[in-house]
Amino acid sequence: MDVLESWSEDTDYTDYYYNYNYSETFLIKPVEIQGMQVAGWLTATFYSFIILISLTANSFLLWVLVKHKGLASSANLLLLHLTISDLVFTFTLVPWAVFHVCGWLFGELACKLFSGSIFLGFYSYMMFLTCMTVHRYMVVVHALRTSSLNARRGRLYTHLTSAVVWVLSASCSLPEAFFSVTENKSDGMSCTLTYHSAVLELTTHYVQILVFFLLPFLVITFCYVQILATIKRCQIRNRQHTVWLILCTIVGFFICWTPYNVTIFLHSLQLLRIESMYSFAWEKGLAYAYYITHIMAYCHCCFNPLIQIFGGGMFRKYLPSRSGFSRMSERERSQTFSSPITPYQTSVARQTCM
Repeated sequence: MDVLESWSEDTDYTDYYYNYNYSETFLIKPVEIQGMQVAGWLTATFYSFIILISLTANSFLLWVLVKHKGLASSANLLLLHLTISDLVFTFTLVPWAVFHVCGWLFGELACKLFSGSIFLGFYSYMMFLTCMTVHRYMVVVHALRTSSLNARRGRLYTHLTSAVVWVLSASCSLPEAFFSVTENKSDGMSCTLTYHSAVLELTTHYVQILVFFLLPFLVITFCYVQILATIKRCQIRNRQHTVWLILCTIVGFFICWTPYNVTIFLHSLQLLRIESMYSFAWEKGLAYAYYITHIMAYCHCCFNPLIQIFGGGMFRKYLPSRSGFSRMSERERSQTFSSPITPYQTSVARQTCM
């Protein structure tokens, strides 16, 4: 379910943008109806591209991990869970793509299930990405400390961490599943996230912003800054490539999620009935901003597998057509940052710092 699909009862204009319905008392202009129909088709089209790319890339990533790389290392285990999270999110986008064109066709139980599932994929993605970043930070910055960790104990910690992430993500997605209902509106059946109070909606928004955006962003940024500093102090081959890969990861995360969370925050100001935010122009502007920013955010399920596959040689060598990458030596592949880094086998940890 789209994050901002529930608006307060008196923001009728925005209700149409998010739920494809105007209040019966609102004057509907033909050009606006046509514009929203076009927006629905465009949204479904972008969803389709996201589904196609994400399903292909993440399925390939999953296949290589299970069949060729194995799950003996903590890094591979975390990447496996991150890939599964992306696939959960991707499969859930399918009914929403249909919804934006044909209305909701799947019944109320599916409405609740898919509303919760899309948030489950979103929350778990953020947490597993953060866990992977912290793992890389420990391996690179605190190599001596992590190298003393027993491999079996390391896998046990990873399993426990993954279980906690899934349980916490599922718990946080329960409100979206519980408060999603089907409504028969003038333009067809709709699956709508309907909170019973503004306080509950505000709480949900702030949990998303603080726990599942700001906190991961700060942790990821801190860890990668420390990794960059360590790389610059050490004699590491392919250092420039590694630096660019880290910067792409941080910038990509920022571009995908910052505009979307800013939109959520501005909507929360409307729920607080701040007068300057409670106008027709702001409602219309936020409605248009939502269509752009939520598609940018949903592209996250494509971003990670593409970085993993094309950012380094670990997965790239398993591509069906890899003639363009055949010149990369095995040594270069093993030193690429996107390869799984473990406390037991890591090229970075074996470098001698200057």
